[in-house]
Parts: sequence; C-alpha cells; structure tokens
Amino acid sequence: MMRTTRRRLLGYGVALVPLCLMGGVSGPSLALTEKEKGCPPDFLAISAILTASPELDPTMAPRVWHALITKDDAFVGRYRRLSEEMAAYRIRSWPDYEASGLSAQKEIHSIAVAVVGAWYLGRVGEVLPRSEINTPAFITYEGALMWRSTRDVTVIPTYARGGPGFWAEAPSSVKTD
Repeated sequence: MMRTTRRRLLGYGVALVPLCLMGGVSGPSLALTEKEKGCPPDFLAISAILTASPELDPTMAPRVWHALITKDDAFVGRYRRLSEEMAAYRIRSWPDYEASGLSAQKEIHSIAVAVVGAWYLGRVGEVLPRSEINTPAFITYEGALMWRSTRDVTVIPTYARGGPGFWAEAPSSVKTD
C-alpha cells in the first residue's frame, strides 16, 4: 500500500500546472473565441434601435454583451441572425422594427427582447429569492433604463438610502406625537 505524503501531494499539484496552462481544464465560457467574446461593432446601434434610446452609454455596451453571452451559450449566433435580419430590412428605428414583421418571428424577437431586457433591467437572468446558484449577471443598477422614465421624481433606491435602520422610525409626515 502506497502512502500519500506531503511531498507526493505537492508533486501531483506541480504536475497539474502545465495541464491547466495548456487549456486542458476549461470551463464553458472558454468555448467562445476571443472574437466572439468582444462586443460586435453594431451592438450599440442595434441596442439603441430596439430600446428606442439613441443616448445609450457606449461604455456599458461591452458589459451588456458580456452578460448576455455569459447567460446564453447560443446568444452569439442568434444575435448574428437578428443583426442580419435587421440589416436586410434596413431597420433604422423602433417603428421600422415593428413594421418589418420581425417581432412575429419568435426566435428573432426573443433575442431582441433579451437585448432590451438587459438594458432596461441592468441584469440578465431571473432573480430568485435566496439563490446562490444560477444568479443573474448584473450589469448596472443606477444605469438601468427602467429608472429613466421617472428619474425627475423618483429617488433611485439603494441598499440603505436613509442610512442603517432608516425604516425603523416613522416618516415625519406620519408621526402623531
């Protein structure tokens, strides 16, 4: 019977280093090529059309793209199809998209909805209560488009906007002292 010593265990660990460096151990995200990982040049323009928001933050586009490809292994190919279809129909605005009939094509429209959802919600994936697995890919909180429509009257909620325990005391408008 062979004894496992610290020296032997260390030797096995050192032997695994070249295997890891050569790519012998890979995760699902490594299946994409470097070109596919990068945000396509038309992604921001297509996002602006689909969200009807021409003033999207260009620095956010790579984060949105990364979140989308991280949560959907087939997103790159499906996005290419959406991009090609939008180019074929010469879509330059949201009304063009609606008039094109692409929204009736379930597979194409699901990609458009995923892009819009990522920009509006600031995340990709469902938020499940008390979940540590299959968590959404977060992109932004304050930069999410969902806040734009009421930005002039709504304080964007944060973790504890009134400080720790702010909820414990009744607001001054409700106090009855």
